[in-house]
Amino acid sequence: MNRVPFLDLAALNGSMDPEIRAAMDLVLEHGRYINGPEVGAFEEEWGRYCGTLRAIGAANGTAALHAILQVMELGPGDEVILPSHTFIATAESVLLTGAKPVFVDILPDTWLIDPEAVREAISPRTRAIIPVHLYGMPADMEALNAIGCEQGISVVEDASQAHGAVYKGSRTGSLGHAAAFSFFPGKNLGALGDAGGITTVDEELARRLRLFVNHGREGKYEHEIFGTNYRLDTLQAAVLRVKLAVLDEWNARRRELAALYREILSQDVYTESGLEIQADTKGADSAWHLFVISIPGRDAIIDALSRRGISTGMHYPIPCHLQPSLAKVSPAMGSLPVTEKLCSNLLSLPICPTLDAATIEHVCDELRDILESNEVSS
Repeated sequence: MNRVPFLDLAALNGSMDPEIRAAMDLVLEHGRYINGPEVGAFEEEWGRYCGTLRAIGAANGTAALHAILQVMELGPGDEVILPSHTFIATAESVLLTGAKPVFVDILPDTWLIDPEAVREAISPRTRAIIPVHLYGMPADMEALNAIGCEQGISVVEDASQAHGAVYKGSRTGSLGHAAAFSFFPGKNLGALGDAGGITTVDEELARRLRLFVNHGREGKYEHEIFGTNYRLDTLQAAVLRVKLAVLDEWNARRRELAALYREILSQDVYTESGLEIQADTKGADSAWHLFVISIPGRDAIIDALSRRGISTGMHYPIPCHLQPSLAKVSPAMGSLPVTEKLCSNLLSLPICPTLDAATIEHVCDELRDILESNEVSS
């Protein structure tokens, strides 16, 4: 079998090449590259898809999350609780407001933020909780929203990896006070460059967010609030509209591939090696942005798979509270043993709508052969 790429964006985007080129050609024809009609159209479609009716385009996922926290008026002296097991952008967005990230541990089965750890970390300075729907799996939003409601704390979803994921009948993006999405090219709904979005059911918050991402202005030179330039590019909005039309189809394919991985990797030859798979949050249906396993000897296995032509990834090997840029700025609330153990064993296997069942079986077969041989220990 040929090499197995971790993610083949050329093939994925190539499957919609005529539609993408036609959408971009329309932008070239009308020439409204900033705040063109495609931006408003995508915002309407994305808000309707997520079930919030309100959506605001943003320059990228980091900008989207920062905009939410900034418009909520977080600042110095405030604290935001979030998992350490996430991409650093979640923490960066908090620090950009002047607030302090407070890192907590994750659940040992779903690998998502632990609601009880959140409860223990709450202080009089806590202003927000950021659950991260990591790898496409929604966090336990019922428990987190209950804590937020009880304590008067906002719950802001980092849904950057969970486009189209569902929790108890509702899509991510509609589960908290507001949600941030990244449309980075490799995401389930990916642009052809940096792009992001925000959803919220709060009409006034949406109005202020729309102002904030466009220099805080209502008219060309009338700036109602302090803002910045976090606008979504018109060309990227045009591409996202095309790909949104097939998001559910692509997600369904991801779920089929993930189900096959789970079926095969539940066999004794894998589990006896210590291999574990992310568990489902109760009532959740993951978007399977990534298929991640935890397995001892991760680095050696990555090398062995690479020698066999299979590309893999690591998401994320160094937790935020151990990052040199964050450890002194915002130390964790004590040690985070579940996070630290997991991060040393994480391995992401290929999953993409362009793959077929035979490829997944091939990846699993090669992994089994590695586990049964002396290749890893040699």
